[in-house]
Amino acid sequence: MRNNLVSSLVFTFPVLAGAFLLFQKIPRNYARAWDIEWGYYAVLALFIWFCIALAWNAKEIFQRVKSFLPSKFSMLGLAALLVLFTVFATTQISLQHRVLSDETSWESMALQMRFSQSGGVCDQGVWVNGKLECKDVVNNFKGKAFAFVHSLAFIFAEPTRDTALRVNLPLAFTSIAMLFFAMFRFTKDSWLALTVAIFLASQPIFLMQSRSASTEVLYIFLFAALLSFYSLVPPKEVSFKHLALVIPLLGFFAQTRQETLFCFIPFVLFYHSYFSARPHRLAIFTALVILASWPAINTMIAYRGYDFQGGQHAAHSFANFKFNVVSNIKIMWNAGLNSSGLLKNPFYTSYTLLLLASFGWLLYRVCRKKYLWSALLFALFCLQIVVILFNVSGTFEIDINQRYVLVALPLFAIVMAVGLCDAAALGLKNNGSKIVCGVAALLAIYLSIYHVESFNKNILYNKNKLLAEEDYLNTELKKFPENSIFIYARPWQMLASGFNGFSERSFLGWSPNELEEWRKFSNDNIYIVRGQDGYGDVDRSSRVVGFKTTSTIDGILNQYRTERIFSQNQPFGYPLEAYKIGRKRGEQSYAASIRWNGATGELEWSMPDTHTDFKVFLNNSLLNLEEGEHNITIEEPGMYYVALFAFPEGDTVKKERQFFIRGDGVRLLQDTRPNTWEQAWGEPNMGRTVENNAMRIDGRVFEFGIGAHATSRLVWNINGAHKKFHSYIGLDDEAVGGNGAIWVVKGDGKELYRSRVLRSYDIDSVSVDISGVNFLELETLDNGDKDYDHTNWAGAWLSN
Repeated sequence: MRNNLVSSLVFTFPVLAGAFLLFQKIPRNYARAWDIEWGYYAVLALFIWFCIALAWNAKEIFQRVKSFLPSKFSMLGLAALLVLFTVFATTQISLQHRVLSDETSWESMALQMRFSQSGGVCDQGVWVNGKLECKDVVNNFKGKAFAFVHSLAFIFAEPTRDTALRVNLPLAFTSIAMLFFAMFRFTKDSWLALTVAIFLASQPIFLMQSRSASTEVLYIFLFAALLSFYSLVPPKEVSFKHLALVIPLLGFFAQTRQETLFCFIPFVLFYHSYFSARPHRLAIFTALVILASWPAINTMIAYRGYDFQGGQHAAHSFANFKFNVVSNIKIMWNAGLNSSGLLKNPFYTSYTLLLLASFGWLLYRVCRKKYLWSALLFALFCLQIVVILFNVSGTFEIDINQRYVLVALPLFAIVMAVGLCDAAALGLKNNGSKIVCGVAALLAIYLSIYHVESFNKNILYNKNKLLAEEDYLNTELKKFPENSIFIYARPWQMLASGFNGFSERSFLGWSPNELEEWRKFSNDNIYIVRGQDGYGDVDRSSRVVGFKTTSTIDGILNQYRTERIFSQNQPFGYPLEAYKIGRKRGEQSYAASIRWNGATGELEWSMPDTHTDFKVFLNNSLLNLEEGEHNITIEEPGMYYVALFAFPEGDTVKKERQFFIRGDGVRLLQDTRPNTWEQAWGEPNMGRTVENNAMRIDGRVFEFGIGAHATSRLVWNINGAHKKFHSYIGLDDEAVGGNGAIWVVKGDGKELYRSRVLRSYDIDSVSVDISGVNFLELETLDNGDKDYDHTNWAGAWLSN
């Protein structure tokens, strides 16, 4: 047996080593691109795998369940518990977010899955005819399982926040039932199993989160499903057919919280006799679990080495662990009520006391060589809890993170029930678990009724002003005109609530033409909403460092004419305000415009009157126009810059446009991403700056090009198809400062062009001979200091 185990580990080691090597070697930018492009399809494939495996095992599962059922009275007790749980949750607890930023991130990811089949989060976008058009997809370190469940719900119900909020209650309901049946199969004690279900169902934080949109409820659901399956299939009877169902469940489990990857070992040890019988089994199983969990692993790669905290506390440390353990026990003790007579935190003191007493009793029993195997599996499963406690945000002093306890809640319920029933059995024999179950039921009912006002008033979550802000905005913004665009610090939250949303920084990054397009889309209804994130500075001494957009909002309010629509100070403690954004201060009101009609090939310009003099320049050449002529036809492919100068009385108005005519022999470089790239900071953006804004060099706006950051190297395979490379080069106005950068063009490794050092507001144009070049390389060098080096290849295109 020992030799077989050693052989299994020998076969498995290369699999684990290979996975670790991939984790270390895959570049973060590739992981992030894969996450957005393939993340959804990976989870969808896993779901299809699960459905096929479930159908394959369904008949056997049914027969195994039917062969050994709990007592009728305990099942009646379970039915009563489920009814009471559902009625209490739906009548006494409001349906609302309780974490907000995380919950709306999952909802926005689900919307992106539903409408774009993408694995990223839709950070900014608009709703058109009931469908979300995402304008900015970003990565997110949240697991994809919960978003995928929401995306399934969005197929059958309206894709909104309220639909997402209704998902958790049926998950919680089913979790209670599955945990009951699993514990009955393991212990063969119906009343002990019912006690576990009672302790889980009556935990205040479980009740509260069943009426929100937090992934931890899905975690409990999957934990209960795995435990149920393991209880149905003993180690001596397991086969690959059964593991085919376990593997996708473990894959989904890993995608609820990344820490769940660390509890893989106990699920293997439970079937150790099966794996040790054939050396290759464990290796294959491990490889398949890694494959099933890959979206979660890939997310960890994408954020490898990233410090989420960003404040004075380390993201992960032993100091965090010590602080979190002590503070969490204190908060779970939760003695007394607050000044309003409500629970201070969503925990019962009596439950914490029972948990500690039961844990102490079971620890004593383990020392007396009782429950040794179960204790080992329990300890290994708790590795994920240890990982959470090492995190700076693993403390319950951050009230929204008290939901993390849900990861351990099923274990707490099991420890409480098993410890109490085991102790009672010593004196009460066969009736011990019945008495414990009855006392647990009475205690749960009493505590729920006694603290019902705490549930009605949302316990501690009513202190979170962002939740009140969300509720107010969801009511007030529905009164605004259709297609209104809201500029807000949390635009993904706007999307999840069915509104159009962009960030303040994106608004400032729009080119004049983009701003006009959005004004047209919204019928000139663009509003900036200033909430909690728009006041004060970031507190870097906090254990959870957030973000502030104070200076950005001040900049918008100073630059643009605005009309205040509402200002509400209560109950927030700060003015929650909305302003309609008008024209830029000092901007000419003369409504001259330029329009390129790609369908007809016509360049058109217009003015509000017929007597004003004007001039039109095309690629810096003055057009000789007939009187009254307001359009020309352009057919030759290439890049064009047009400038309209109008001269109303006492003023000069300038309007600019850039357009590209596609055709034989020309290519807009941004149409295809580089085949390979390296960059010192961020990622190259096609058509935007490195910070995803419109390109501006010395105030001149470019609608096409590539935004990079020195030092950078971008390579395209052009297969010798073009003879000239054209571009404007310069540092973008979004980052003014530094000591400049250098632009280099290479063909097949040979340097073809090198610019002078260009500093802020410098701009040059280049036209480089690339005849016969297969690999076009665009490099920018940082001139010794990369700070502020937001380098643009503006209007980059190829011609013959």
